[in-house]
Amino acid sequence: MGNASRQSLGLAVLLVVGLAAAGLVVLVGSLASASMQERWRAERLSELGGVRARLEGSINGAVNLTAGLVAEVATRGGITEEQFQRHARELMAERSLLRNLTLAPDNVISMVYPLQGNEAALGLDLLNHPVQGAATRLMIERKRAVLAGPVELVQGGRALIHRVPIYLNAPDAPPRSGPYWGLMSTPVDFDGLLREAGLHNGGLPYRIGLRGVDGLGERGAVFWGDAAVFDEPEAFQLDIRVLDGSWRMAALPHEAPAGPARMVWGAHAVALLLALLTMTLVLRLHRLHHRLAESEQLHREMAEQLQDVLFRTDAQQRVTYLSPGWSRLSGRTPESCLGRPWSSLLHPDDAQRALRRCSEFIASQGGAYDEAFRVVDREGRVRDVMVRAALHRDPAGAVAGTVGVMVDVTERKRLEARLEVAARMFERSGEGIVVFDDGGRIQAVNPAFSRITGYTAAELLGSRRDPFAGEGAPAGVLAGLWAALCETDFWQGEVEALRNGGEPYVIALSVTAVRDESGVLTQRVAIFSDITERRATERHVQYLALHDSLTGLANRVLLASRFEQGAALARREGHGMALLYFDLDGFKPLNDRYGHEVGDRMLRHVAAQLLQEVRQSDTVARVGGDEFAILLGRMGTLDDAEKVAEKVLEALGMPMVWQGEPLRIGASIGIGLYPQHGESLDALVRVADRAMYQVKGGGAGGWRVGTPG
Repeated sequence: MGNASRQSLGLAVLLVVGLAAAGLVVLVGSLASASMQERWRAERLSELGGVRARLEGSINGAVNLTAGLVAEVATRGGITEEQFQRHARELMAERSLLRNLTLAPDNVISMVYPLQGNEAALGLDLLNHPVQGAATRLMIERKRAVLAGPVELVQGGRALIHRVPIYLNAPDAPPRSGPYWGLMSTPVDFDGLLREAGLHNGGLPYRIGLRGVDGLGERGAVFWGDAAVFDEPEAFQLDIRVLDGSWRMAALPHEAPAGPARMVWGAHAVALLLALLTMTLVLRLHRLHHRLAESEQLHREMAEQLQDVLFRTDAQQRVTYLSPGWSRLSGRTPESCLGRPWSSLLHPDDAQRALRRCSEFIASQGGAYDEAFRVVDREGRVRDVMVRAALHRDPAGAVAGTVGVMVDVTERKRLEARLEVAARMFERSGEGIVVFDDGGRIQAVNPAFSRITGYTAAELLGSRRDPFAGEGAPAGVLAGLWAALCETDFWQGEVEALRNGGEPYVIALSVTAVRDESGVLTQRVAIFSDITERRATERHVQYLALHDSLTGLANRVLLASRFEQGAALARREGHGMALLYFDLDGFKPLNDRYGHEVGDRMLRHVAAQLLQEVRQSDTVARVGGDEFAILLGRMGTLDDAEKVAEKVLEALGMPMVWQGEPLRIGASIGIGLYPQHGESLDALVRVADRAMYQVKGGGAGGWRVGTPG
């Protein structure tokens, strides 16, 4: 082969090597360009996903913040202006996006916070309002919260209007099954929402537009940003969940992705250019790998800190990712569950429903997925979870599976169950229950309270009235208890109370102070029962124990007690006492002739006559069949006792008329003196009894002062 041939061959080889090197450079450059394009799209989607997450988080944070106020109105059957102001003040301090809070019983705004600047809202009929009426009717029709807007506010600025229907549910009824009370309406600062999401940042490298007024998604009108960006085929489009609706966000970067590397300019520079391109590619790939590793590490650390379970599935509903929270929830490692059907993670009884709902969700190409399921852990315990999911799409926009979060709500449901039991006990208790706040205002009463006191809940709720003192009466029952509760936190006893209308009754009352974790008094709870009949029965039993059942006079027990009291007083003051002891002359023949009914009438006649002849400080007692005694508790001289004896004989001489016939009876009276004849009742009875029989021995009828010994 000649030199020319060898040179041609060398040139050919060089040309082939050059063309091969150039082709290799073009190929490597194309691969690098595609990788950069994909990374660029992933970064843009990640940035826009962050904007979407901030929008959804800010909206949900704002609207969820008011859930406690709605629950309190529903469970309490309403709310007072003071309670509303206190709750609203706390909510407004928590979240600056809330422009104000309003409550509209029967769809008419009657409570607003803050009032300043919002006075025009009071009295506004939302149902018949020309602008807001449609959203209010939609909320009532759907029986759930709606988010309308954004709208221009009269007081300036734009806001999303969050409306929540409030139903007064019975304790054992399902949600939203009770009567409709009204609604809560809350403007959410739309401009503040955009600031929190970073959309007011002038340096944001995108043309961005938002559409979907009133949560209508891609069907709604454009309400912010560049409307023309929705017509750009290269624009990124993401759905933003707003309650049960959505917005559509379209974003187009200001700068296009970097193009592929330039071709080699000359055959003589192919080797050098190839080396430079290779080094550049390696350097760029290294940086890309480093950034991806950092991003993966960040997401892994965030997932490990979350108590909730993050998951991802493919289009066939097989699990492709589970965060470490799955181990805490189920006791099983995430790796052991990868590749399995997503429904197999759940309770066997829930698996079919989960499979069906997930298939419907994927087939619908979007919408909301928010379902309650159960999970059985390794110990066999059942955990309640809430699953919220969204569609996961590949770069071409095709559905590649789902991503979502699984939230353990077991403890919350247990707490709700305990609250339900407490509410039922409150409603069905046979004892009256009334709850006061720390300032003494009545917060709640149960049905037994109204049944016992006669007051309805509407009459007392929100007032500082003492429900046990009667209408118009001074607060005489509870006023003294509040100071005592500051030291002991508990008081129990029996008190005299007045019903609504002034009827007196007796209650067994216990009052307990309720304090928060810091020891600050928050409430007082009073529980009571009506013991009026029991007290009356006790008094009647005590009366029967101390009185003669036929005449109503004192019996021997009460006579002995009065004697001891009188003797103690006589010793202190130095005066005497006397005991007149007698039986009735002629009673037995009268009883035998006319019968026991007439005999009993005569005994009651005698008792009535005796009571008319003694002082209030003296005691008349029936101590036997026809035996009586009179204790003169304060006697100056013997003449005083003799005068009483004369009056008794004179009184007993008054006949009792029976069927037109006057029936008469007499008495023989013996008198014992204290302390001359003895210092005990038995001693005086013995002296007076002997004197009485001495009178009878002399022919009966009359009196005689006894002698000791």
